[in-house]
Amino acid sequence: MHPVLASLLGTLRLYPSPREYVVAYSGGCDSHVLLHALVQIREQLDCQSIKAVYIEHGLQEQAADWAQHCQHVCQHYDVAFTAVKLKLQIPKGESIEAYARTARYAALENQLGTDGMLLLAQHQDDQAETMLLQLLRGSGVKGLAAMPEIIRIKDYWQARPLLGLTQSDIQSYAAASKLKWIDDPSNQDSRFDRNFLRNQVVPILKQRWPSLSETMSRASQHQADANRLLDDLAELDWQACRLHEQTLLAIRPLKNLGPSRQRNLLRYWIAAQCQFPLPDSVQCQRIIDEILFAAEDAEPVVSWADVIVRRYRETLYLERMQCGQRGVSTPWQQSWDLRSPLTLPTGQQLIAQQKKGQGMVLPDVSPSLTVRFRLGGEKCRLPGRQHRHELKKLLQGWGVPPWQRDTIPLIYIGDELAQVVGYSVCEPFLAQNGQMGFDISLAQ
Repeated sequence: MHPVLASLLGTLRLYPSPREYVVAYSGGCDSHVLLHALVQIREQLDCQSIKAVYIEHGLQEQAADWAQHCQHVCQHYDVAFTAVKLKLQIPKGESIEAYARTARYAALENQLGTDGMLLLAQHQDDQAETMLLQLLRGSGVKGLAAMPEIIRIKDYWQARPLLGLTQSDIQSYAAASKLKWIDDPSNQDSRFDRNFLRNQVVPILKQRWPSLSETMSRASQHQADANRLLDDLAELDWQACRLHEQTLLAIRPLKNLGPSRQRNLLRYWIAAQCQFPLPDSVQCQRIIDEILFAAEDAEPVVSWADVIVRRYRETLYLERMQCGQRGVSTPWQQSWDLRSPLTLPTGQQLIAQQKKGQGMVLPDVSPSLTVRFRLGGEKCRLPGRQHRHELKKLLQGWGVPPWQRDTIPLIYIGDELAQVVGYSVCEPFLAQNGQMGFDISLAQ
């Protein structure tokens, strides 16, 4: 058995057994070797279902011909084939490389079923290039860990089973197997950072350090180990600083951590717990300087991309910046029949589900139902209370941050406030045991 086949078979046997292998197939040498080798060993794998996906970015004139070439190869290998054509509109100032890569991964993700495994053809030399790029960008431990060999993303696996092989290993296999592949001329365009490193910098470095790729791959693994330790520490700090079971941070215990652990926890909170894009190092430090240690009555804000961090009552809040957070300029209300979701000006949706003994009950003779935002002067009698209370005071008592109060959906039946969505149904409209009520909730 060829060493590449033995390496691939041994690596895949260490991974979880997927329902299907999905190969990101560009038609280039690396992905062609991955697909060809996978076909050769498929009878020896628990999973024999293979699909190849070609992503056409629309950046090359020959892309349609390349897609046809990939389809012919897959027909010859008896492998299912899908071509996805992207329509990229790259915003001004965005990196073409980064934007196309993000779009490519999103398109590949759409081809994955539950417990499928996406196979990518990056090898040891690619890993070295990635680590060099991250180093030149000033990345921390996570960035220097470069590309993980296998990770779980949502409900599928993403794996790079060739990371233990060099480009020379792959080219040797391609030549021995007499493969024909596509040479993308854009790979020679040194205007792109990765191509510049690959074509002009790495060859010079390898003249002095021939084992550069192996050494840097080993160094990236050390960084991956260090990153896991930092994540373990962040998880301990997260459990100590999180507010109850919410994705909120309590400021007082966070202040007791040293500066490095504060930054580590903030990054973990933002990326791992909330799944938001990370701020750069300057913005991260601003969260500490301007928000964490601000006066209690201050209202500091730090934002990046569409993410915003604020504080209220010794608590840090992390949210997507929705239009509602910028303010709704005019009074808003909308009639609603409860039968289908209602989209709010904030982009969120109201959903109503009928449940026995829960939620809001409609009167026998029901006047019109409308949804509104707060204008001031609203009152609600809470369940078990004898008197109505001003909504303003109720929101304060519930600890609702000021910036969220004006976009809380209020359900009105006729001219009477029936429910403050997410907080309470007003007493006259509360479903009793045996009554059918409407459980109204917010969805993003």
